[in-house]
Amino acid sequence: MAGDLTDQPYEALVVGGGVNGLASLYHLLRLGCRRSALIERFSLGHGRGSSHGLSRVTRSAYIDAGYVRLVQAALREEWPRLEGEAGMRLIHHTPGCFFGPAGGKWEQYARATAEAGLDGEVLEPAEARRRFPLFRFEGASGVLEDRTAGLVAARDTMSSLVRLCRERGGRFLERTRVTSIEPGPELIRVVTEAGELTAERLVIAAGPWASELVPTLKPQIKIARQTVGYFTLTGDQEQYGVGRFPVWGNLGEEAEGGVFYGLPQFGREGIKIARHITAGVDDDPEPEPGEPPEGEIERLRSYLEEQFAPSVERLSGWETCLYTNRETEDFVIDLHPDDPRIAVGAGFSGHGFKFGPLTGRLLAELVMNGKTTVAEFEAMRNVFALG
Repeated sequence: MAGDLTDQPYEALVVGGGVNGLASLYHLLRLGCRRSALIERFSLGHGRGSSHGLSRVTRSAYIDAGYVRLVQAALREEWPRLEGEAGMRLIHHTPGCFFGPAGGKWEQYARATAEAGLDGEVLEPAEARRRFPLFRFEGASGVLEDRTAGLVAARDTMSSLVRLCRERGGRFLERTRVTSIEPGPELIRVVTEAGELTAERLVIAAGPWASELVPTLKPQIKIARQTVGYFTLTGDQEQYGVGRFPVWGNLGEEAEGGVFYGLPQFGREGIKIARHITAGVDDDPEPEPGEPPEGEIERLRSYLEEQFAPSVERLSGWETCLYTNRETEDFVIDLHPDDPRIAVGAGFSGHGFKFGPLTGRLLAELVMNGKTTVAEFEAMRNVFALG
């Protein structure tokens, strides 16, 4: 157990050191829970979950207008707050384009973003190819350009949250697995392999391991290990950088190859590409990442060769991450039905990082006050209910 954390009880404890857990601790400290700590089963910044790596997509384009408004709240309020306190840029603006076949999800994105008043535009494929000449848009019936899109500096975000929490007096227990949560009449007992802690309130944001602590989640959450590739394409490498190369998504159907997405080159060689896998698998999160599944890297390479004008020069690297998927891809952000002193954040289904600073605020406010001050969340709170 790292650090002297034996003097108890705590005003608040957080289980899970991914972006949602760190942001929850950040907001708990900001809102007055000065005696707060976070418990992480691995080391901070580990690569076993879904918050590691250099970059993530941010976009306002979504299938539902409620999500469009919610991400706009994150971009309007919480990302600027975090950037201001961190003293560094965490969102790097770059174009965004989202496309797919006729009748597919991209058309729902277009309708929802129009309803919410997003700064965007629906393009015919020919016009899209003019604006984004590196893309072929094969099989696309149209393209939604999202002018609010950007690249999130994920590693910088995580390290900034850790630093700001430490500066506010937040404490960390690393390499400490929580084995059970035992609510008592006055305090919540958190049992770990290294000892016991007690707290007045608790946030559980344990990613793929959340259902071990919240059994209600077990039938709702499935785990999918994702393979992310980094490929160097031919030509001037500056055209693949932030500000010129877009964050993008091909919103196809699973039966037709699924959803692919990608990001500019950032902090390492190669553009980033992966498949967005949310159904049909339920992986064990315990084994350490090994080699990619057979054929997965070639599947990514083939997609690039089909959809991009430049050729693939080489694979420059790969990594894995874990999705915790709900069938609907909606998040769980709710109070525990058996104890309002416990808040649960789970099931972020591969699209939660962009909400991280706002998710932390929501979980902190819920566990402190039973409700939040975010109107966009309260308007669709039933969507995020546990159970």
